Amino acid sequence: MELKDTDIKNPELIEAMKLVRRENTEENMLKVLTEAVSAKFILPVDGKEEGKMRFHAVQGDEGRIYQIVYADSNTFNMAFINKKQNGIVAGFMDLADLVLCEDSRINGFVVNPGSEEVLFREDMLKAIVDEFKKDGIVKEDTKKNASIKVGDPDKLPEGMGNAAIDFGAKREEIFRIFIQLMQREGRDKPEWLFIVDHTGRNDEIFKELGNAVGPHLDGLDIVMIDMGDPIADKVIEGKIPVYAK
Repeated sequence: MELKDTDIKNPELIEAMKLVRRENTEENMLKVLTEAVSAKFILPVDGKEEGKMRFHAVQGDEGRIYQIVYADSNTFNMAFINKKQNGIVAGFMDLADLVLCEDSRINGFVVNPGSEEVLFREDMLKAIVDEFKKDGIVKEDTKKNASIKVGDPDKLPEGMGNAAIDFGAKREEIFRIFIQLMQREGRDKPEWLFIVDHTGRNDEIFKELGNAVGPHLDGLDIVMIDMGDPIADKVIEGKIPVYAK
């Protein structure tokens, strides 16, 4: 997550949320989920110093606590039109991690409270994360409390680098791809860590990139994260990408 300094726009998500408010069907909610998983959101926060920020939340039914988030800059600014408000930009999986981490007291998050107002409860988020795991998109696992060590591999398996380069060259929305080795505490084997600088839907990009490099993983699992991920900021410092436009 990062401090808000850019204009966030999610028109398709906003329209899908309006639709589900008018007619709360499974089909309409699926449209919201489809847009939400690749969107960036804004969390209002008090304070700027990491570790001392206070997030905004509301209490719902049965005393449950829900994080407040906004789907774009317009709704965020309208909500705080009469005051200066700090905000943090976060992806869908960042929000899911806030809810699902072991020490969390948050039971979900509500998007655009008071207007479109769509609620993502803990059980729904867990189901989405589990589905992502089955598809090989395991970004959320990198944020557990276990110790993580990341470093340059001595060499890449034959064909892996070329597969990543070919994939990036064919996709306009791909700007850079970094490949590292990651060792997580409690795991016998390391994993390939792909950091992808891109626009567009990360679920589609991660799945297709995973298919492209899948035959060259040398028996190891693969984890993919966005450039905006807190881990990525630390990992790529001073590193040379395998692919860059």
